[in-house]
Amino acid sequence: MNFKSISKRIVFSFSIVIAVVVLYIGYNYYAVSQSNSATEQIVDEELQLLITDYEQAQTIGLRIAAARGYVLSGEKKYKEIFEENVKHAEENEKIRLAISESADFSKFAEMAKEWSRYVEQEVFTVYDQGKIELATKNLATMNEKATEIREGYEGLAEHRKQAINVLGADIIKSGENKQLTGIIVGIVIVIVAIIIALLSARVISRPIITLTNRMQRITEGDLSEPALIVNSKDEVGQLMEATNAMSDILNRLLKQIQTVSNDVAAHSEELMQSATEVKTGTEQIVDTVTEIASGTEVQASNASDVATTMAEFTLKMTDVNNSSKDVHQYSKNVMSLTKEGQGLMDASTEQMTSIHHIVKDAVYKVDELSKQTQEISKIVSVIQDIAAQTNLLALNAAIEAARAGEHGKGFAVVADEVRKLAEQVAVSVDDITSIVQRIQQDSNMVTSSLENGYGEVEKGTTQIASTNETFSQIAKAVYSMSTNIDSMSTKLEEVVQNTVNIHKSVDEIAAVSEQSAAGIQETSATVEQAASSMDEINNSSENLAGMAENLNELIRKFKL
Repeated sequence: MNFKSISKRIVFSFSIVIAVVVLYIGYNYYAVSQSNSATEQIVDEELQLLITDYEQAQTIGLRIAAARGYVLSGEKKYKEIFEENVKHAEENEKIRLAISESADFSKFAEMAKEWSRYVEQEVFTVYDQGKIELATKNLATMNEKATEIREGYEGLAEHRKQAINVLGADIIKSGENKQLTGIIVGIVIVIVAIIIALLSARVISRPIITLTNRMQRITEGDLSEPALIVNSKDEVGQLMEATNAMSDILNRLLKQIQTVSNDVAAHSEELMQSATEVKTGTEQIVDTVTEIASGTEVQASNASDVATTMAEFTLKMTDVNNSSKDVHQYSKNVMSLTKEGQGLMDASTEQMTSIHHIVKDAVYKVDELSKQTQEISKIVSVIQDIAAQTNLLALNAAIEAARAGEHGKGFAVVADEVRKLAEQVAVSVDDITSIVQRIQQDSNMVTSSLENGYGEVEKGTTQIASTNETFSQIAKAVYSMSTNIDSMSTKLEEVVQNTVNIHKSVDEIAAVSEQSAAGIQETSATVEQAASSMDEINNSSENLAGMAENLNELIRKFKL
């Protein structure tokens, strides 16, 4: 997946880890809630139903004993005990039906009511009338029904006890499964967090290191490396594309400067050679003028020679002037290319500064993500509170089981298992805490990688500044060369103009011999001025050749 910024890549990676951790916390919360719900069902319903069924069976036995005691002794306390147990049975019946309706319980409750009414009417009333034997016989007649009712209640209680044991076993099995699932999910979260941290560090640092190495080669003058392969659209990818473009433009620019420099050197040699030839021609003209001054008798013949020599001289000066114009144009091209290269280097420096700020911002955002993982620790404390509440609930269940006596032993085992499950949840919470700590460690590792990349970017910025300084030196050298060429071109224009004047003077000498003396003096002065100008041109040509050689030396620092 291509991201347009480093911060989005980091946020996406850590969002995956945080999402998995949140799901794991939600799963643990759900598991604890399910266990609590099942335990509450046992405590609030099943255990209460078990106690009610057993108490109903006990009231039947107590009423049978009270009825027998009354028939045998006639004491009123037995009758009162019978009535108290009838009321207690009615209260238990209301409680039982309020929790859960049962056809079997209602059946036995109705049978118990009929039996109680029979005992009150056919046993107690008959006994009070003095018919003791009939009352005893009637009580014995209903003993079998009373036993059936008591055994029915006991059967309901036993069935309820088995149901509690089944629910307890389900809670234990569910807790074990959830514990195993939690361990597996925790291991997966750790593995995923480590993989994401390593991949994130590698994806961020590797292109920065590659880019830094390339910038190091560029600062060393090596522009022969192939273009960098760009696989991302973030700030680093944009910088790599800009580096490729800068390397290509620098390569082409330096090749063009090298070509122009070679041309300048060649034309400088030609210019020096032409200047030497012109100087020789000037010396010949001076000799000729001297000969003209020494004798006017040979003036006519020598004037023809001078005219011929001046024609050749004019042609050579024209060639020299044209070469000077070409050199002047080449110097302008070099100056333009140098300014373009300087602009590119300035842009590269600004881009490296931008990357410097981007990487610094990425370090800050990873720091913020590390703070967000600390918020997960607060959620973990909530799970710890729930585990503590579950442990308290298990303690209440154990107390209720103790109240049930022998009938609550099975539920006591369930309550103990619930307590163990709560302890296991506490262990899982510790595992979550360890996972969050490892995530924070991975976040610190990514921060360290970014800080290393930040240091590499600072090195790249320094190296780009060094390359920029080299280009500045090239620009100064080219500017100085261009200034000298401008000066030389101006002087050549003057030489050409002087040559035209000399040519006119020679024509005048040939046409008007009587004015030869004045013409010879003027020609001599002009030729001396031309000779002086050619000396300056020769010196400028030598300076131009030296500058071209210096420029080539600077360019040879780069490997194209």
